[in-house]
Amino acid sequence: MKRSEIDKEKLSPMMVKYLEIKEKYNDTIIFYRIGDFYEMFFEDAVIASRELELTLTGKNAGLDERVPMCGVPHHAYLPYLEKLVEKGYKVAICEQLTDPKESKGLVDRGIIEVVTKGTLIDESLKANDFNYIGSIYDFEYCYGFSYADISTGYVYTSIVEYDEDILINKILSKNVKELIVNSKFDRNILSTIKDKYHILISIYDDVYDGEEYQYITKKIEDVRLKTGVNHLISYILENKKGDMSHLQECNLIDDSNYLLFDSHTRRNLELTETLREKERMFSLLWLLDKTKTAMGSRLLKYNIENPLTSIKAINKRYDMVETLLEEFILKEDLKNLLYEVYDLERLSGRIAFGNANARDLLQLKSSLKVLPDIKNILNAIKFKDIEPLTDLYELLEKSIYTYI
Repeated sequence: MKRSEIDKEKLSPMMVKYLEIKEKYNDTIIFYRIGDFYEMFFEDAVIASRELELTLTGKNAGLDERVPMCGVPHHAYLPYLEKLVEKGYKVAICEQLTDPKESKGLVDRGIIEVVTKGTLIDESLKANDFNYIGSIYDFEYCYGFSYADISTGYVYTSIVEYDEDILINKILSKNVKELIVNSKFDRNILSTIKDKYHILISIYDDVYDGEEYQYITKKIEDVRLKTGVNHLISYILENKKGDMSHLQECNLIDDSNYLLFDSHTRRNLELTETLREKERMFSLLWLLDKTKTAMGSRLLKYNIENPLTSIKAINKRYDMVETLLEEFILKEDLKNLLYEVYDLERLSGRIAFGNANARDLLQLKSSLKVLPDIKNILNAIKFKDIEPLTDLYELLEKSIYTYI
């Protein structure tokens, strides 16, 4: 049974509300909260039952025939959601917005979040890899290419020549998980990206024009770049529907500062994954990665994929390495302290968005505990100064009780 085949006048009030929400999210599987379950109906149920290997049942909805239905427990829905997202589906979480015990009539429900490959921020993400969502804004003579990892808050942008090969190479070089394009974008290029490289793509035209997130583009003077970044921000805000204040000021990427590879060269050099197995093991990154934190591992990957061309920048990096080799005792102390630091970038993202759990807060507290010692070492070797966030650590220490 399909939604288009039913007599809506016979439907129960709950199912009428479901269809009203579903019409706004036609390309999305809706997890519709009913009691202790997230339930799916009609075509969503058929797809979910097949992809998640769930039993397809039926629900009385006022019609002569039961409508297709399947469901997952709300307290254990994440593995199911992540599996659908990994397969390329969009999933919308429709939550009960009022307490059923206090509601006189139908419980009010609404979409609180849309989850896609590029908007994941939970613990299912690979710790040592980025999770980029990108925007291609077609200006009909050049492209504005903006991308962000919303799990860490980093945002980047650049202008790309109006050339299909250059554009696709740029997208592949960043390993973008999801793309949004404006409606002017060439459909032939769109099909190539989608069918050949299996990247999730959405056509979207809105551009953010609010004030709350203007700080992200405040240093950008090029109107084209501002438009591209705000195109991406608009999409992120529409899907995440929460506090995204952990997004940082946008970084302008100047390609002249980096050695550029085409996708074939990058693959053949096996910089971050092997040619045959497409695995991290036995790649150059695997060989070099002795980092102690997930943040360091991601930074190393970024540097390997974007080699510097500036002699001044390269020499500055060599000077830092030389200092660490000379101050080997402090270096060992620093390594041991960094081993105690969890993924602060992604912890901050989850806390800002509001879906952090108790373990996240404990990991944050443990990480903050060693920051003063890290600060002292960095000051001693004249690297950089950091804020130890002592007040935040003391607040967490007073607020969290650990039971053994």
